[in-house]
Amino acid sequence: MPIQPSARRVLLELTAHIRKKAQALLGDDAPETAETSDEAVAAEEAPLVGGTPLAHVEAAFALSSLEYAAVVCLLAAEVEPIFRTVVRALQREGGRPWLELGTVAEILALDRAQLPSLFELFLPTGKLRAAGLALVDEGTIASAEEAPMIHVRVKAPRRLLRYCLGVDELPDGMTLCLEPRDNLAESLLAETERDDLLSRVRYAMLSKERLLVDLHGTDGVGKKYLAEGVAHELGRAILFVDVRRWERRGLAALTSANIDLHVAEVTREATLANALVYFDHWNSLVDDAGATPQVGSNDPDDAKPTTTSRRPMPPAFASFLERHPDVVFLGSPERYTQIDHVHTAVVRVPIGFPGPAQRGRLWQRTIAASGAALEEGIDTDELGRKFALDPARIVAATRTAVELATLHHPGAQVTLGREDIVAASRRQLQHELASLAVRMDKAHKWDDLVIPAEVFYSLQELLAYAKYAGDVWEKQGFAARHSIPPGISALFSGPPGTGKTMCASIVARELDMELFRVDLSRVVSKWIGETEKNLAKVFDEAQRSQAVILFDEADSLFAKRTEVKSSIDRYANLEVSYLLQRMEQFSGVTVLTSNFEDTIDPAFKRRITFKMRFERPNGKARAALWKKMFPSQARVAANINYDEIGEKFELAGGNIRNAAVRSAFLAAADGSEITEAHVRLAAAREAREMGSLVTEPARKLTKAEEAAAIVEDNEPEPEPEPTPAPSRPAKAFPISHPRR
Repeated sequence: MPIQPSARRVLLELTAHIRKKAQALLGDDAPETAETSDEAVAAEEAPLVGGTPLAHVEAAFALSSLEYAAVVCLLAAEVEPIFRTVVRALQREGGRPWLELGTVAEILALDRAQLPSLFELFLPTGKLRAAGLALVDEGTIASAEEAPMIHVRVKAPRRLLRYCLGVDELPDGMTLCLEPRDNLAESLLAETERDDLLSRVRYAMLSKERLLVDLHGTDGVGKKYLAEGVAHELGRAILFVDVRRWERRGLAALTSANIDLHVAEVTREATLANALVYFDHWNSLVDDAGATPQVGSNDPDDAKPTTTSRRPMPPAFASFLERHPDVVFLGSPERYTQIDHVHTAVVRVPIGFPGPAQRGRLWQRTIAASGAALEEGIDTDELGRKFALDPARIVAATRTAVELATLHHPGAQVTLGREDIVAASRRQLQHELASLAVRMDKAHKWDDLVIPAEVFYSLQELLAYAKYAGDVWEKQGFAARHSIPPGISALFSGPPGTGKTMCASIVARELDMELFRVDLSRVVSKWIGETEKNLAKVFDEAQRSQAVILFDEADSLFAKRTEVKSSIDRYANLEVSYLLQRMEQFSGVTVLTSNFEDTIDPAFKRRITFKMRFERPNGKARAALWKKMFPSQARVAANINYDEIGEKFELAGGNIRNAAVRSAFLAAADGSEITEAHVRLAAAREAREMGSLVTEPARKLTKAEEAAAIVEDNEPEPEPEPTPAPSRPAKAFPISHPRR
């Protein structure tokens, strides 16, 4: 279409028209303006035709003469002093930035037949308002009856004014990528899925069909990365819009009115840049926190749990999706059915969390792109198995590892060591397990253990499963041949104090993973379904953080399912069944400890990878435990007979630990080193408290105790109290007459 006259020419023509109005309205008080001849107008506008930002606005939005003149009028009211003078005179108000539509019509010298066309531009669906080229004062359009259209106030958006003045600055929450990267082949989608998506998008572009591409998956899996690759293949720019910022910018809850404004901004920026649009976290428009605590109850346990409900899609957002003449990408953490109600073609593309093999390739690619080298012996496949990081966090971890390596070993060539990569990956493992579980100490080592040989070999086999899972399942093809869940589960059963929890900490230490013990008080809820939700969060966060889950006293959660006699039995069985399903799906390491193995449901036992029985130690093992319990810094006598103490006192490892600490306090009270007498006394007291029948050895009294005993012996014996007289027995009364 032919380009309309440049902005300067329109301003000059409007200025000449307004000068006449100013003379009529203001008389001698009207501001003076220089006369402009046609030659001066032509000379001024010659280098500007078709090259000004306003000319680009006119061409990008295909504005008609009336639309173009209205936009120029709104912009002129912001920058031309004579316009402000005339506006103040016409509207009888001083200095307000808004123009009434009646004033706009008078400035443009429109006749009555053109007024409906002008008013239509500023309706909610009007071109100027919907395209973000004009703002309407909502206070003047409460209803059609209250405000005539000639009194509706309008103005130019400040962003449009700055653009026309040469300041290209996007609104908050928007990012424009003019030259998208060629990264489609590096996305997590399979090659056939990428080709199908690209073919569908290209067909929509050629046929001018509206198309929504629903990209759903957890944060960081590469949804925007994939959309950027598609935009590169199409040769188009892409505009990323973070919908979560809309509410932050408004400093209030989103309403229909301000959603209209945000959608109009997106329309304006996408049209100006001829860009595809990607709405990131658009689901924040439909997610809504639901239930609140019951009124009149101070007990937090009596409050119903907060749930998440979903609202219908806002009409303004749905209208944009239905009328935007281009491909629109929608990014969300999961699939939302609200898209199905939009009258536009939809392509759904789920993006799953990368598997160990994919993570290994991502590590290799990002490290190579950083220009750093790897130390000998570091396997990227092992990094992919060990750290469950999404692509975004792998990139961030690589960047942090390079910074750490440069700090530790400055030089021309950066070499990434294992410690740098592990420390950088730990920083990216953000999770919320601490709200439902307790972080356990991993200070124990193999040297601290005294366990049966078969348990030791089983632990070594468990570690081999975790270390070589990728080689067996992926490279050797066992995953395709056998439908065995990839997770590792272990049941440690046996009496208390036999080292079950200690072995769990050693497993986590050897795998370089965190250990979290599930806090049953935070997981189990009296509300139906809440226990399952909490357990789901535990497994999801453990999967994300690559942590070992420890269910201590597992028989309380994994108990046998019973015959359903009431609703309580039915829901209890549902919890056990849900646990069974989640453990099968979990690809990490789960450790269950129990003192009562027989009470665990048989279905769990069948699916558990390793079962280890921890028995009470014999005399020889107890002697070895006694020797390991005293730190090297402790002041311990050299002549303690641990073999004899181990044979005499039948204690478990946990009790021996308590007795060792007890003997240290006894020795500290005596002001001496830890002697065999202290150890025997502590062991006897610990055994007696555990219910064992032992004779407590005699202990040599201290000087203070001997003095107290002497004083006690010298005290005179108290006189015996007089024996009270025997009480008279109560007289028995018959309860019935004797039979005669």
